[in-house]
Amino acid sequence: MATDTLLTLKLPEGYTFADLKLRRCESDAIDLDMDLVKLICKINALDFDKVLQNPGPVVTSILTIWYKSHLAEGGQPDALMEALKSGR
Repeated sequence: MATDTLLTLKLPEGYTFADLKLRRCESDAIDLDMDLVKLICKINALDFDKVLQNPGPVVTSILTIWYKSHLAEGGQPDALMEALKSGR
């Protein structure tokens, strides 16, 4: 069975999930702090320029892993993440 290397994604110290500044755009897409995504790519030796060509998989992994960690540490639920999880 293949393992997903992003499941071991390292998150930057000193930042919180809220620092991603996740929000929904008018086109029903999402927006977030790409400088923080760039930092996460650097920490994890991912090529940020390649990630920008197809950001969906990496951004989804970052959001999923960081949000699970956020909740596990007692963080409050995020309305947009909950909506995304439920397919809204």
